[in-house]
Amino acid sequence: PRRGAYRLPVRGRLVTGFDAVSDVGVRSRGLTFAVAPDARVVAPAAGIVRYARAFRGYGRIVILDHGDGWTTLLTGLADTGVKPGVRVAAGSRIGTAPGGEDPLITVELRRRGRPVDAAALIG
Repeated sequence: PRRGAYRLPVRGRLVTGFDAVSDVGVRSRGLTFAVAPDARVVAPAAGIVRYARAFRGYGRIVILDHGDGWTTLLTGLADTGVKPGVRVAAGSRIGTAPGGEDPLITVELRRRGRPVDAAALIG
């Protein structure tokens, strides 16, 4: 996609950038944002919902298929407002961040399964 074709799915403060290495040596495959409790999470680009439910320790996650090998994985949601198979427009609500203290939402953009730095496409 061209620059500007992808938007941030949440408003918040970037706490972990793409390819950053954590204190325990884990490399980030996306962008993690500290957001307001109950913040609205939107689709960063149009696509079809492929997965929308709880997954292991990541809270509720949503996987969007944007076509041509592009997908987005959003983790840390408290709830989702979409179901698999539904087509969503860019900017449409897909879920909500958790309430409470210091909620985090992570967005991973992938091209054919490989992580891509979404910051290069955000306009």
